[in-house]
Amino acid sequence: MAKSMPTTITRTDLPPFASRMRQAADPVWEEGYRQPFIQELGAGTLDRSKFAFYLMQDELYLGAYAKVHALAVTKTDDREVMAWMASVQDAILHVETSLHRDYLASFGLTEEKVLHGQQSAFARAYTTNMLTTAYSGDLLDILVSVLPCAWVYADYGERLARDFAQGLEHNPCRQWIDMYKTDEFWQSSVWLLAQIERRVAGVGEERRRGLVDSFVRGVEYEYMFWASAYERQMTWKPQWEGLTSR
Repeated sequence: MAKSMPTTITRTDLPPFASRMRQAADPVWEEGYRQPFIQELGAGTLDRSKFAFYLMQDELYLGAYAKVHALAVTKTDDREVMAWMASVQDAILHVETSLHRDYLASFGLTEEKVLHGQQSAFARAYTTNMLTTAYSGDLLDILVSVLPCAWVYADYGERLARDFAQGLEHNPCRQWIDMYKTDEFWQSSVWLLAQIERRVAGVGEERRRGLVDSFVRGVEYEYMFWASAYERQMTWKPQWEGLTSR
């Protein structure tokens, strides 16, 4: 018998298509949690320059993420969806960015420097993929494309807070963990999962496979985002560094 959609979506009780996406992405999802950037972030031992590199790239990423949500509004007449997309943009522009800027200020990186900074090749690949999806796909495509960021952060934040609870008080990255560990942040994923589950009910198996592939690809981009930050890697090969600015 097919699993029915739970009345309330929780971290351990997912609707059927969400379970399918999560299972498909499991290898890279779990390896992503075990990678050095995330584990050292949780332990409070992550090199400050690596965290600063990540924060700067994430600030640039969030600008594109906000644009994807704006484009989603053009794909629907559903007022609930339109309102939610607007609320996400507001949170990106006024909540998450304030966290990043506080951190960046401690490294002498001003808002102007960040906004005029250069995306790494890996961050640019991620945002280009999302924006392409937003322009060419429908609302369901967009919902699936933005889900990895929301869901992975909610999962990793909650797990880091639990796995490194003993040292969290003195962790210099505690503010980051505190933000993403909350049930409030998890509810963003819940909303997306519920919307996707409702809309995927009316599509065929080939379409579902494409959506699963899109989700897994997004989780892979999340992995590479942190992996490249750990190496402070701007481009595919070190000798190509700075070629675009010449």
